[in-house]
Amino acid sequence: MKKLVLIDYLKGFSIFTIIIMHLIQGYLSLPNIVNQASGFGGAGVHIFIICSGFGLFYSYLNKNLSYKEFLKKRFIKIYMPYILIILISALIPYIYIYSDRIMAVLSHIFLFKMFIEKYECSFGVQFWFLSTIIQFYLIFILLTKVKKKLNDDKKFMILSWGISLIWWIIVFYLGKSNLRVWNSFFLQYLWEFSLGMVLATKYYNSGKINIPKKRLLVLGSVIGIILTGITGIYGGYLKLFNDIPSVMGYGGIALLIFMVGSKYINTFFINLSSISYELYLIHILVYKVTFKSFESMFNKYFIGILAIVFSIVLAYAYNKCRIFILKR
Repeated sequence: MKKLVLIDYLKGFSIFTIIIMHLIQGYLSLPNIVNQASGFGGAGVHIFIICSGFGLFYSYLNKNLSYKEFLKKRFIKIYMPYILIILISALIPYIYIYSDRIMAVLSHIFLFKMFIEKYECSFGVQFWFLSTIIQFYLIFILLTKVKKKLNDDKKFMILSWGISLIWWIIVFYLGKSNLRVWNSFFLQYLWEFSLGMVLATKYYNSGKINIPKKRLLVLGSVIGIILTGITGIYGGYLKLFNDIPSVMGYGGIALLIFMVGSKYINTFFINLSSISYELYLIHILVYKVTFKSFESMFNKYFIGILAIVFSIVLAYAYNKCRIFILKR
């Protein structure tokens, strides 16, 4: 099965900006304007969802799996590594300081945390994404059938975007815009996941994906960044409706760097993509342990560098261990 270098690059780029954002906002105590600016790195999650839709559907086009086979594969590849990190985190007292530790662990194991706000980000702020992506896994085969039934990518995208828009309005109307279990429900990002599926179809049929011209990327990036900045400043319900400008701004910058950046930078992000999932899972755990272990020895900026290096090294080791076990 062919691999698309651009998708690998985008996965690596997005996970890197996400872990940098979490480091700056959670551990470095930088000026507020820097914290707000770093939040733009969090838009990488939108690209991650698009890449997820692309990867899943491209694999499906090459090898159609039954619903049972598909879930079994996701269980082994995604769920088991995730739960192992939760169990390790639960053994470290300062990772979760509340008295309902067992219930918090069970909420991850049995996945009911995706419906309970207090548990949604327990053991790590990044774990909300696992709820969202697992929800997509549960409806993925249905999405493939809808796409096939419509037999028109434009109609499929209009339907997906319309459903997301309706969800944004519902969440806004109910006043739930600041609750993670609502604003990160899979319908919020359905249009992004579907976009990935459409791009996978184009790549499967033609063997390529056309990147917009540089001047269009620059224009889209500027507009997207301005709109995303406005919603970030005012916050609240506006963040429900900023996904499209976030994708425009962040995606435009990522593509521009890919087009004009050095081969060493691109290669770094492409290589990082191979451990992107493991890095996403473990980086908050590594941050917390690293800062706790070295806080009396080094300044926070040096510890931050150590935390990044440790996260990448341990993610690489975790990836290799997981692959080794699966091959046995």
